[in-house]
This record gives sequence, C-alpha cells and structure tokens, in this order.
Amino acid sequence: MSDNDLNIIWQQSANKEVVKFEPSELLTDLNSQLINFDKCLKKRDRREIIAAAFVILTFGTGAIFFTGIISKIGLSIGVLYGILVIFVLQNVKKHKPDNYSLPVKEYLVKHRDYLVRERGLLRNVVYWYLLPPFISEILFFVGQYRSPAVLIISILFVFIVNAAIYFINKVAVKKVFDPLIHQIDKAIDDFKTITD
Repeated sequence: MSDNDLNIIWQQSANKEVVKFEPSELLTDLNSQLINFDKCLKKRDRREIIAAAFVILTFGTGAIFFTGIISKIGLSIGVLYGILVIFVLQNVKKHKPDNYSLPVKEYLVKHRDYLVRERGLLRNVVYWYLLPPFISEILFFVGQYRSPAVLIISILFVFIVNAAIYFINKVAVKKVFDPLIHQIDKAIDDFKTITD
C-alpha cells in the first residue's frame, strides 16, 4: 500500500458522517425516575401543606380560647410555623423545571439544582421544620403545667418524635436524594463527553 493510498483512506475516514443520536433516548430511564420522584415530592408537598393548614387552624383556634399567656405564645408560634412550612415548600417548588423543550443538558442541570434545593430542605429540617413546633409545643405544655411528671413526659415525647423525623430525613438524603443527584451528575458528564 502506497503513501497515496494511506492518505486517501485517512481523508475518507475524516470525512465520514458523524453519527447523530437523540440524547433524550439515552436518558429515558433517568427521565422516568425523575418523573416518578417528582410525583412523590408533589404528594409529600400536598400532604405537608394540608397538615400545615390544619396546624394553622387548630393552633390559631387554641390561641384564641386558651387563657394562659405562655400557651397563647406557644400556639401563636405554631401558627407562624404552619405559615413557614407552606412558604418554604412553595418557594422550593418555584425552582422546579417545567420547560420540557429545553435542551437535554440544560434541563438536567436545572433539575439537579432543584433536587439540591429539595435535599437542602431535608438537611436543614431541624431549623425550619422541627425547632419551631418543638418550641411551640414546649411553651404550650409549660403554659398548661399540671405536674412535673406530665411536663417531663410531654417534653420527652415531643423530643422523641422530632428525633425520629430528623433521622428519617437524614436517611432520605443519604439513600434517595444523594444517589439521584449523583446519577444526574453522571448523566450530565456523559452528555458532555458525548456532545464534545
């Protein structure tokens, strides 16, 4: 084979048509996972907003009818807590990508950012979800003081429930959010490699 023949073969291989692919087909599995996960988050948000509305109504009514000032303060904090929960959930939901006509890579990046915000809610659950009602309930129990034993049992019960919620959220971050975000990161990296 001559140098001229090798040169012709090399030029022909360089001029071959680039294989085109539909990136969305490569991401079908991830996309169905994201859709199912979004449905779960939507159900959770609906459940939490209904519970927060119930807390607002119940604690607000209690704040009107209970006479003890400490109990009223605790119940009022509970009302503010319900409003906070609704606000936080609605605020994060605003960042959910809903423009499906975006390029695949851009959609993945936006969805990843949204999931990172959702994960942040669970990581910071102590500050926005557990601490306000804990303070509210403690003040209510102190305002309704019956006996030291009842007060200690009530506070201990609230603490145990909050600790359980905290650990459930930590497990969700580790077993659900982190792997899904990692999977999106890998898809974004793979997408960059394929398209570059």
